[in-house]
Amino acid sequence: MSKPDLDRLISIVPTLGLGELRTLQMAVQVAIDIRNQDELSSETTPSAFSTSDEEGPDLNDQALAILEDSETFDLSLADQALLAALVLSESYHQDVFSSRDINNIIAESGRPRVAHITSAVNGLLDRAYLTGTTKSLSLSREGKAKARGLIGMVRRRAAT
Repeated sequence: MSKPDLDRLISIVPTLGLGELRTLQMAVQVAIDIRNQDELSSETTPSAFSTSDEEGPDLNDQALAILEDSETFDLSLADQALLAALVLSESYHQDVFSSRDINNIIAESGRPRVAHITSAVNGLLDRAYLTGTTKSLSLSREGKAKARGLIGMVRRRAAT
């Protein structure tokens, strides 16, 4: 496959629809990520990983913002627990945490402390979104993906 002419590609961009632009954006980001795989994070220049305001907050920042805005976002106890687990895993870099830690994040976000947090946590354990026991939990890959979907869903619901 020959390389496309960059000028021609750039000239086509303004004619693309929003869906096509988002697809192009994802494809370009994947290519950038692949090219950065051989670099250590400590050696990568800040410009290689975009942290601009255009890209928006990280997933864990969005989770915390949703937890903190109880007037806009009506969440089930399991939703709150999953988002709190994401915050613990991503913001606090805790690979292992307890149900009490989850409840502390929920309370710190301004929501009422959950009386029976283990019920919500057990539901997440049953679905493999969390792994371990209520005293020693970890967010699974599936849990992170589910949290991403949950964030998108509650944001869309709140926007309507």
